[in-house]
Amino acid sequence: MNTKHRYRLLSLATLLIFLGWNGAAQAQNDTIVKAQKIMYDSQVAVADNTQESDYESSAKKKHCIPERRHQVSIGYGILSANQVGSILPMFFCMHHSNNPIYRQRYTYGAIQIGYDFRITKVVGVGIQYVCEPTISKLYNNQELACKFNLTTHTLLPTLKINWLNKRVVTMYSKVGFGVTFSQSGIKNYQPDQIEIFPEQQRVFFAYQFTLVGIELGNTQHAGFLQLGAGMEGWFCAGFRTRF
Repeated sequence: MNTKHRYRLLSLATLLIFLGWNGAAQAQNDTIVKAQKIMYDSQVAVADNTQESDYESSAKKKHCIPERRHQVSIGYGILSANQVGSILPMFFCMHHSNNPIYRQRYTYGAIQIGYDFRITKVVGVGIQYVCEPTISKLYNNQELACKFNLTTHTLLPTLKINWLNKRVVTMYSKVGFGVTFSQSGIKNYQPDQIEIFPEQQRVFFAYQFTLVGIELGNTQHAGFLQLGAGMEGWFCAGFRTRF
């Protein structure tokens, strides 16, 4: 092989090496560009998601949507509508003696369990169940003549307005209307002297007006005290939790 042929082969080899290096460099550049584009798209997606999340958060704050919308409570009230005798089922008696007759009544208070759904931080709707056992005793000449056991079960759909919302203090008013079902039993110990005629009505109109209530605690757990009139009592205290 002469010098001219060697020169041509060397030039061809040099050209091939140059073209190969140039192609590899171009491929590397394309890979870098693709990687940069993927990173950019990811950053744009993250920014969009963050913006959307911020928008949703601001929308919730704007419309006062609470984070914990469900509330369960348990409480105890005194001086309810049953205790003051406004809707309490009664019994009537007829005695056949001249002995003095008097009656004593005992109540265990209004035991209540409730559920509320908070539409907003201000407005909520719910339902309350109130159970109140009562015992009436009739005495004839200082001897027990009759015992009347009564238990009322009340269902009250309610509307609750939280008109003050602070970090640890919430103040509210509430109104509710529903029905009361009565369950009674009578024991007559002197049937020859006293006749008992229980009231036949078993379903009564029920109500609750809470003028003001206060909750002390955090957004999840709190105790409450309320003042009003109705089936839950003039005075009621208890505990509530949200989830």
